[in-house]
Amino acid sequence: MARGQTRFGKFALGSIPRVVGTVSQAETLVQLAAVTNRDCDIVEIRLDLIGPNTPRWVEHAQAIEARGLPVVVTIRLAEEGGQWKQPDEERLPLFETALRDLTAVDIELRSPILKEVSALASRHECALIVSYHDFKQTPPVEDLRKVMAAAANFGSVVKIVTFTKTDEDVAILRTLLHEKSSTPLCVMGMGPLGPQTRVKFPKLGSCLAYGYLDTPVAPNQVPASDLMQQLKTPQ
Repeated sequence: MARGQTRFGKFALGSIPRVVGTVSQAETLVQLAAVTNRDCDIVEIRLDLIGPNTPRWVEHAQAIEARGLPVVVTIRLAEEGGQWKQPDEERLPLFETALRDLTAVDIELRSPILKEVSALASRHECALIVSYHDFKQTPPVEDLRKVMAAAANFGSVVKIVTFTKTDEDVAILRTLLHEKSSTPLCVMGMGPLGPQTRVKFPKLGSCLAYGYLDTPVAPNQVPASDLMQQLKTPQ
């Protein structure tokens, strides 16, 4: 396996797995800005859940980064499992704000504004996660290889998440971790067999492991603190 690396705040992402703690409530964002707890390596702010009108969300995010935790801002579309139901282009100013002031953003491969956000990330020299979700199934490996290649054209990190119902689904996702890639790759499953992939796949080369800091935002998601314990404890 050969895979590239990229800068993600203070990290060289792609060398060892990093735990992402997802924030979906405004209260959690305020708390994180004021404490030094380390239940994750990277904080993901789900702005579609917290709300873009949350007072001082950028300042709170900057305070989190000042304490040593890179921040990635996600504004997930409703059709991709999120709560953003406004026109897609209205996310663009929010992405630009995040890329100007923070470490990274996450945008869907199928988003109509992907090219513009990719250009903004390059201009601000920030990391860009290009994500693909399938909440119904795990597509054939040939299809997912095409997803990897397409996402790598625009982002510095490729994220693939599918619904895993069978051992064959898990095996398909595992195959991706043995593929050559010019960018770091994050792969995980949702559904009944999802939790095992969130621990096992980072040990096989998946660059990010996602857990929640307040409430789950994906089916069968586990706490970030559990992932930290399982992935950071010497075996």
